[in-house]
Amino acid sequence: MFNTTEVYIVAHSLVPGSRHYEKGLKELFAEAFLKVLDQVGNANLGAIYVANAFSEVLQDQSVLGAYLMDYVGLRRIPAIRIESGDGSSGIAVLEAYNMVKAGIYDCVAVVGVEKMHDVINVKLNKALSTITDYEYEGFFGVTPAAQAAMAMKEYMIKYGYDYEDLAIWPIKMHERGSKNPLAYMKKQATLKDVLESEVVADPLRLYDVAPAVDGSAAVVLCNKPLKSDAVIRIDGIGVGAYGTYTGQRDSLTELYSVRDAANMALRMAHASISDVSLAEVHDTYSILGMLALESMGLVRPGETPRLLSAGTLDVGNKLVINASGGLKSMGFPGGASGMYELALMVMELMNVKPFESLGRAELGIVQDMAGFDLVSTSIVLRRVG
Repeated sequence: MFNTTEVYIVAHSLVPGSRHYEKGLKELFAEAFLKVLDQVGNANLGAIYVANAFSEVLQDQSVLGAYLMDYVGLRRIPAIRIESGDGSSGIAVLEAYNMVKAGIYDCVAVVGVEKMHDVINVKLNKALSTITDYEYEGFFGVTPAAQAAMAMKEYMIKYGYDYEDLAIWPIKMHERGSKNPLAYMKKQATLKDVLESEVVADPLRLYDVAPAVDGSAAVVLCNKPLKSDAVIRIDGIGVGAYGTYTGQRDSLTELYSVRDAANMALRMAHASISDVSLAEVHDTYSILGMLALESMGLVRPGETPRLLSAGTLDVGNKLVINASGGLKSMGFPGGASGMYELALMVMELMNVKPFESLGRAELGIVQDMAGFDLVSTSIVLRRVG
């Protein structure tokens, strides 16, 4: 008989991204995990999934879950580290969801944690290059930033935009971040700021790049609500994949794994893309945020810069994009990026600080992605009660 167990997010926490030189990977994990543990009280946690991308490179540590759990004094609960590059969080949530949905565990915690600093830039760049096909791309200097730059160039040519048109993404994300006390980048940005910032990989500039941060975030998934007031239910979750080598792609302006993951999640949720009122998308680079919106079907291809400029995707409209400021303002905590998005979406749907202005939105979608369209997940959340 098909298991009809529903899955709820009953607790969430987020450690704002920063250069946390005073905290190691274990301390960042403990801060996020113990906060959700306090919220759920005596909930029977069957397992913990740890989303992390770079611990072998940045901390010289494998079997990460066991060491993190030992640090918080829990030695009999399985802790499974999930690695899928900067898309690790979405896959970790998928695994946790499946375990609760199947009835194997009543409750499962998912913690995303990454310590990006305390290493020299050469080592950090080496870690980031592992997201590419290292034998054919990373080894020869093709970085994720270079891939994003190529996509941005093709997008500009295909839809007739100048760079100034695409600069609206970081301008809007910084505007949102300036109103979000959880954001790492709280400074608003002008067109002049963006245009005068350093070229990272032409035409990509510094303001197009989400800043690397140390951070952690956590949620607890259970098969029933643990409180009587409004809660968040996972109505759908999907995963999609595409090829690795950038040179073999059919297009640089379509994210096929993103499209497939969103379609799967929406089908599971018995919803259409037009039902979505809030979205948090993976914008490690400005162009990836734009392409995610269009590949998911939230925005027609080539329309994102125009709609952003017109304010159509701002708070107060039917569809609000990255109300948090996205990774561009929150910061890029590697494999914990998707957990940032998920925790923020829970807060947005719950209409809590600093997101009271969003009203009583009911349906939101979170999009996480590894690399340039390698593996993507979409999670459809609904406010119930």
